Amino acid sequence: MNFLFLILFMGLSSPAFTQTPKVKFLPKDFRASDYEKYSLKKKFPKEIETQVLTALSFYPQLLDTRIKFRFKKRKTPLTSRPRIMHVFLPKKWRTYVITISSETTESFAPILFSQLPYNAQIGVLGHEIAHILDYRAQTSFQLIGLGFKLGKPSFVDRFEFETDKRAVTQGLGYQLLDWSSFVRKALGIIEWKGATQALETGNVPETNQRYMNPETIKKYMAQNPIYNIN
Repeated sequence: MNFLFLILFMGLSSPAFTQTPKVKFLPKDFRASDYEKYSLKKKFPKEIETQVLTALSFYPQLLDTRIKFRFKKRKTPLTSRPRIMHVFLPKKWRTYVITISSETTESFAPILFSQLPYNAQIGVLGHEIAHILDYRAQTSFQLIGLGFKLGKPSFVDRFEFETDKRAVTQGLGYQLLDWSSFVRKALGIIEWKGATQALETGNVPETNQRYMNPETIKKYMAQNPIYNIN
């Protein structure tokens, strides 16, 4: 193995994330020139450009992936999916859509994207982008099967929990923590138990949380050396 090949090999085998985890991002810290490459094949409303590109910077695997971010009236605050007809296309030609609710029910109104702190907005976008990382790896038949599986609450618990874990692994732990903490405070939820609400506190498996509780996020961050948490 010659020296040049060794350098190339080391570059290809480097960690997936390029952005360094940061406790808090602020709008004033954003420099467009640093994030320009992450806008390739992406469409998004101008008013959330900084949040979108910051979140995308933790997913260099998606540089060539077509993703559209849009605002629309929806009950669920945020959703992500492939464009329906694109499910049947080869992976490299698909477009994925992240829909951000502009108006929702009274119960979800406190956690609309527009109500979230800036750092938490980046965190929840990072969660939705993590879904796309998963979708992109699946075949058309797997995506169709996933659509059926998502009708089962226990599967959704595991599916969303693993997506949170993926976002933490990519380096967005602090931002996800801000989102998780804000949502629970805004909705008056001490601990999210997912679909298995009947289980008593203390007997709820982690993967039944659906979305990671703050303490669970901290635990996974502490286990990951990229965060340097003691």
